[in-house]
Amino acid sequence: MSFKKTFAKYLLGLTIFLLVVNIIIEFVVRPAKNGNNSDSNIRELTTRQIDSIFVYVLDQYGIESRWINTKQVKIKDEDSLKKQFTVNLPADLPIPLIIRDINKVIENDITGFVSEEKKIFGTTEIRIYTNELLKLKATLISDPQTIRVRNNLTFVITDAANLKQSGFSKFLSLPYSLCLTVIPSESASLQVDSIKKYSKEYIVLLNNEMTEKKYKLESRDQKTLIRNSISNILKDFKEAKLLTVDETSRLFNSVIYNFVRDEFKKRNKELIPLSQFIFLSANNESELISKFKFHCMDGSSGNQKTFLTTYQDFLTIRNELELFRKKGHKILPVSEINNNS
Repeated sequence: MSFKKTFAKYLLGLTIFLLVVNIIIEFVVRPAKNGNNSDSNIRELTTRQIDSIFVYVLDQYGIESRWINTKQVKIKDEDSLKKQFTVNLPADLPIPLIIRDINKVIENDITGFVSEEKKIFGTTEIRIYTNELLKLKATLISDPQTIRVRNNLTFVITDAANLKQSGFSKFLSLPYSLCLTVIPSESASLQVDSIKKYSKEYIVLLNNEMTEKKYKLESRDQKTLIRNSISNILKDFKEAKLLTVDETSRLFNSVIYNFVRDEFKKRNKELIPLSQFIFLSANNESELISKFKFHCMDGSSGNQKTFLTTYQDFLTIRNELELFRKKGHKILPVSEINNNS
């Protein structure tokens, strides 16, 4: 009987001992293993990978390969510096933007790195180290002779004037020099006065929606009434950057169109058909973006691209537009077209 009691006490003691050992393993040994695993997950980029990131960022800014020179260097360590870069950059491209984007990409891929920037006699030298090994050395030179040949992009938003107040306010707050079309009316003449302080411009569109007597241009009207309407349009919309006409409208296809056109000419105003603009629209988002990219990259019809598009379609292409701006394409207001085309 005493043996059974002793054996039972022994088993109980052994059980408690094993339980304590298990607790120690759970709270001490396993965290240590997890710590080792997290260390092993830290990925240190190789020199070749950092070189690729550097060239990728340059490409995002439209830097051509002929502006990038490399010089081979000998370094004892296998995964340290093997070449150094010399890059000519357009004078209108701030070098800090290049450095910022390189750092952004590397921060997403590596834990713990050091980048240095040194300005030497008008040039900028950048160095990137990981674990005290030099992985990238590049000299960036701002060169006035290096020029990115790009397109000038102008956007005319066809439906901005018809947006609800909240939508119109968002349109005005967009950080671009955009233009909207207005159809002559009393309400439109009041609306255009509110856009001046938002770096927005407008053009006047003559089409079938001109219904107010003050601005109507119809074939059955006497020439005196037509002249009065023209004078009213020019007076109430004197800040308009262009006067355009819809070629499918009754006015354009009427017997009085030549007379109307000539009356505007007498006042040093030209009527521009909408067909001179690029209609940017599509059946879906993918097609719209593809169409926009095609026109931005096309250089066969000059470097000025003036788009007619809706507010929503402009928002759809906005991200793609930012990529083109990064490469050097410029957004110009309508008022600067003639000076830059």
